[in-house]
Amino acid sequence: MFSILALSELFSGLDPADVEALIEQSGAEPRNYSGGDVIALQGARYNHLLLLVEGVVRAESDEGGERRTHIEQVAAPAMIAPSFLYARDGALPATLIARDAVTVLAIARDDFSGLLAADRRVMCNFLQVISTANKFVSEKVVYLTYKTIKGRLANYLLSLTEAQGSQTVVNPLTQREMATMFSVTRPALARALGELADSGTIYVRNKHITVLFAEKLRQYTRK
Repeated sequence: MFSILALSELFSGLDPADVEALIEQSGAEPRNYSGGDVIALQGARYNHLLLLVEGVVRAESDEGGERRTHIEQVAAPAMIAPSFLYARDGALPATLIARDAVTVLAIARDDFSGLLAADRRVMCNFLQVISTANKFVSEKVVYLTYKTIKGRLANYLLSLTEAQGSQTVVNPLTQREMATMFSVTRPALARALGELADSGTIYVRNKHITVLFAEKLRQYTRK
């Protein structure tokens, strides 16, 4: 278990023995779930950090009745909803469901604060994870200012060319991650990418995307 946790973002740079010592000091409580089990309900107060050691957890938003919308899924090893642990209103924004056999370690918030204080590396890792999550939310807000999917996609691709200094860029996100960031379905995103490629605006080969007609992309950002 500790070898697995050592591969997570939270414990990056630590060896399994260091991780074991920190976990034992934290009083972490192991919890096991079967596929389909509800781990936590939307709206529940999130006062324990959940470290996912094994399995995959789905986050689904309740829309009333029995209807739920899939938001994302988290695969081990990872923290679950770390951004909400220290929030003033630490209510979970989604219901957490075990997709398969799942093992988590639950660490009380005060105990986790002690863990962060005990090892500066872990504290820096945690802050980096939180900062990255906040950056993702900020970028998502920016993309939502564009009315069309092509406008959001155009802005994203132009930003990549500027950041990577080349008209041919490596896309760091999967289509699922891009769809989530743009608040669209994956089929709609794939269709927009295909239309841009068919029009000769971009050329796509796996994760490599070449911007062939930058001015056309800029036109989409103005619509």
